[in-house]
Amino acid sequence: MPTGYTDAISKGISFEEFVINCARAFGACVTMRDDPMDKPIPEKFEPSDYHKKALVQERRNLSKLNKMTEQQADSVAKHEYDTERKRIADSITKNNDLMEKYNNMLQQVNAWMPPTPEHFELKKFMVDQITQSIDFDGMGKYYNEHPPKLLTGKEWLATRKADTLRSIDYHTREYAKEVEVCEGRSAWVRALRDSLLCDKFGTDECDKCTKRFRCFTVVNYK
Repeated sequence: MPTGYTDAISKGISFEEFVINCARAFGACVTMRDDPMDKPIPEKFEPSDYHKKALVQERRNLSKLNKMTEQQADSVAKHEYDTERKRIADSITKNNDLMEKYNNMLQQVNAWMPPTPEHFELKKFMVDQITQSIDFDGMGKYYNEHPPKLLTGKEWLATRKADTLRSIDYHTREYAKEVEVCEGRSAWVRALRDSLLCDKFGTDECDKCTKRFRCFTVVNYK
């Protein structure tokens, strides 16, 4: 039975085309593995612009922070504190309501007498499900033990600058990694293509070469 890679052999594809198609299953081209076979493999792989855009935004943020006065930072810190207090208060209210529903259901499950010994595992399962949810969702205690802290403008600025600098460092390193990976992928594909071209390609003898069509098939994959 033909595979996605061997199916085209029956249609008379060349060795070079088969090599290029199979290359999609390997690291350099693995992101193209599920793409249509007629989608060209690029000559050069480009990194995602995610980290590059993030760097631009974080540098803008750092510039704004550097221009901010302590008085302005005081105002922003107070606003964030008030917003966080309200968010936590709302969360505690919702959490308490959820815990009450969980506990009410748990009481009913504990009071239930299974009709046969074979049903006791069902009761145990229901108890386990509720207790796991209580353990996972019960955030009220955490919020009470970790209330928001009102920072001074100076403290807020120092914290935000440190966070922003860490983010800039992170995105710089990750973008450099992506560039290096893309360069490696591009070099792998370039070496593969070059290995499929005959020595006469691109010379005066190329037009008369019997392998001319195959060479241009490889080049056209760029």
